Amino acid sequence: MNKINLHFLSTFLLLVCPSVMADDEDLFKLSLQELLNINIFTASQTEESTRSTPATTSVITADQIKQWGVLNLYEALSYLPGIVLNETYMGYSTLTFRGVTPGLYNTKALFMINGQAMNENLFGSSHLEGIPLEMVERIEVVRSPASSLYGSNAISGVVNVITKTEGNQVSFRAGSNQHQYGSLIHHGENFSFGASSLRDDGYQYNGTFDELGNPVDFDFNQSIDNIYLDYHIKGWQLNLSYFEMEKAKFGLNPIVPQHGDNRYETLSVSLNRVQPLGVGTLNIWLDYYSQDKELDANSFPPLGNPVTNFNEVTRNKGEVQYKQAFGDRSELIFGLSYQQDKSEPMIFVDQVDDSISPLSPYLDAQDDNSMAAYAQLTHAYTDKLNSVIGLRWEDGKDTGSSGMIPRFGLTYELYPETFLKVLHAEAYRSPTFLEKHASVDGILLGDAELEREKIKTTELGINSKINDNNAVAITGFYLDLGDEITRRSATPSGTEYYNSPGRQMYGLEIEWRSVLSPKAHLDFNVSYTDGNDEVLDGDPYIANYTMNLMLNYRLSNQIDISLTNQTVSSKDYILNNNETGSIGAYNLTNLITRYRVHNLEFSLRLKNLFDEDYTYPEFVRRNISEIPGGQNRSAYIGVSYNY
Repeated sequence: MNKINLHFLSTFLLLVCPSVMADDEDLFKLSLQELLNINIFTASQTEESTRSTPATTSVITADQIKQWGVLNLYEALSYLPGIVLNETYMGYSTLTFRGVTPGLYNTKALFMINGQAMNENLFGSSHLEGIPLEMVERIEVVRSPASSLYGSNAISGVVNVITKTEGNQVSFRAGSNQHQYGSLIHHGENFSFGASSLRDDGYQYNGTFDELGNPVDFDFNQSIDNIYLDYHIKGWQLNLSYFEMEKAKFGLNPIVPQHGDNRYETLSVSLNRVQPLGVGTLNIWLDYYSQDKELDANSFPPLGNPVTNFNEVTRNKGEVQYKQAFGDRSELIFGLSYQQDKSEPMIFVDQVDDSISPLSPYLDAQDDNSMAAYAQLTHAYTDKLNSVIGLRWEDGKDTGSSGMIPRFGLTYELYPETFLKVLHAEAYRSPTFLEKHASVDGILLGDAELEREKIKTTELGINSKINDNNAVAITGFYLDLGDEITRRSATPSGTEYYNSPGRQMYGLEIEWRSVLSPKAHLDFNVSYTDGNDEVLDGDPYIANYTMNLMLNYRLSNQIDISLTNQTVSSKDYILNNNETGSIGAYNLTNLITRYRVHNLEFSLRLKNLFDEDYTYPEFVRRNISEIPGGQNRSAYIGVSYNY
């Protein structure tokens, strides 16, 4: 990018290109109804509008992904109210929903692609790297517990990525830090195929020092290759996702100051069939998920040599669901599922002599299984009053019974297109293999007796289409997270997993969508979250407020410009010596320009225009004050061709 004159490029796009295709079709014309009347399926597994569904929901469309100029799905989700994006020292992108911090791994929300869970069962983390960004049709987000339908991990919300079913496209992008990206999307009569490749040297992070006094100075590089296939044959739908990812990290546990890499190889396969049965329909799902991990520790003081951490986990799941409508007002869903999880030994291998360290977390394979039953009834009492009641029960080999996990929702149409919502939902997350079985004395200890962590959330909201140009959603919530699975310092140099008392949180979220004119529309949201952390005996260390503004303006039939601004408030931290401090607030501003001519689209992304330098507080080790945030000012140019 140093060889590209960005000012010249943007001037060329804005001034020269419009004259080339002044009479072209208006490809950026805004549809008021499409913007303000979006349906969602994920909340209740029934097609319904975001305003009337008995859940707190948001939808991100493919057009918004382009307008906002995001580089990945995690960044897109961070533009929703109450969701904060973090980078952890383990090299994971994590999302905090409503102050429920996921710690090192992305464990507190359930992430799915076309309904298939993408969380693995060693760390419990979820991955959205398994699909090209250009293959996304929309992202449906439920910002509240959803275990009654989806089981474990749906603690603070559910994210379901829906893929496109039409269109063919080749895309390329290049930019700062040697960023290079390419994708291919193709659709046939019975299949959809997508693949992408990313190489990025990463922004340089200069931290203070790690626990042993070593300076933190390295590039947060990453590379991702993925393939996604959606294939239909004889009534069955096959979804296949494969991706390889390598990403830098700078800490494995409290006494490992390594600056190594995470390497993942992931395969997920899902088969689904919808079969008429009597007056209803029978849904059948067969899912398989596997992930191989290699985690480098370039410095490992207990051994004296660098080590690599190896592990492979697999999951097999089968689910059957019966759905039947009763007239025009009621629908019943009943389902059964069975899941098997397995972890191969989690071992440390010396990089010098290939020996297996006796300090390995566990040397024996581990397995678990669970079965669940769930039911949901949606019923419209009148044309204005709708309800949903759901229950789930799960029994696990190690964790026993979950008890009944309920969900209740009521929506009432106060005025035309204005709905009042009263919601209550509970959810759980089962402990992972690492949390249960890790045993590295003085470094990390698991607990085989861990209980599931559970959450209870009550919400009151109003969702209104004010007029043809404006829609607003306001939600107040209170949540109680109990038996939270977290880590604490057990020795001066080690940590252990345990069930903490948890925390109580409350907050307010406002989401506004407005069509300002036929050429411009605005998305704006703001959220406030606060509460009490029973472990800290006081305020939780979270960002209390977030604000996002996304303004899109169409200059001509071929050109549009978007300005996005994201504000996240300061966040406190506490160290093991009880020293407290604060990581400053940050305010990120981006400018995105797009130009289309025939089947070509050119884009220019200017990210972090004001060169904000930001980091995040360290949630787990509490031996250092901060972890890497994101890159400073950067620029990307892209081109895509629809064929």
